[in-house]
Amino acid sequence: MTNADSGLDYSYKLKCGVRGDIVVNAGIYKGRYASSVEDIADGNVVGLAYPLMRGALLPVYRDLEFTFVFEDGGALYMFDMSVRKVDTQTNVAILWANVYGEPQRVQRRQFLRVPCPWTVDAFYVEGEARAPMSMQWMQGRALDISLGGIRFKLADRNAGGSTFESGEMMLVSFQLAGKKNFQFGRTSRVVHADRAWEIGVGFDSLPSSVERKLFEFIRQQEMMGREEK
Repeated sequence: MTNADSGLDYSYKLKCGVRGDIVVNAGIYKGRYASSVEDIADGNVVGLAYPLMRGALLPVYRDLEFTFVFEDGGALYMFDMSVRKVDTQTNVAILWANVYGEPQRVQRRQFLRVPCPWTVDAFYVEGEARAPMSMQWMQGRALDISLGGIRFKLADRNAGGSTFESGEMMLVSFQLAGKKNFQFGRTSRVVHADRAWEIGVGFDSLPSSVERKLFEFIRQQEMMGREEK
């Protein structure tokens, strides 16, 4: 599939049968809906399985903008699209969409970081291993987050006298979509200044359910940032 205006070739990734999600970032139907590539037309037009909401067809309108997201080889691919037309006369209802620009290939640790003024709880696993029963949960303030990790600030008074170095194991906890999540990771950035620690923790891995919710949060924050500009 080639964009006639730009000469871009999408066929190496957007193929029939690819499963992903339609992400609507604005409006009353904002959310993430399962879909798949059902057909590819000439030019920059793709046919997606019509998304459902509570068992019914999701209400859409012409030119509605959304992102089609899928995973391949451990990386996320994102295509910006807009609704072209709807075909409900076939066995599988098809949402025809225009594809814009090049696909965005995103490694988790290269993903956009967005501000998140959350409370973060951290447990210093390395310290506990060196001195069993000596560590307690430490409370800090998040600075930003991505699919690859989280950066937070920890006041000296909350660090319990601990000192930190890069490459050490931590367990961090934060609220996401109303649910508390616990993630293991290693410190990738450690800076001590003004009686506080700035610590970056790279996640070891993310459960798919957490990754989806975190992706939605990041995408929403990104869209809000664009609107403010």
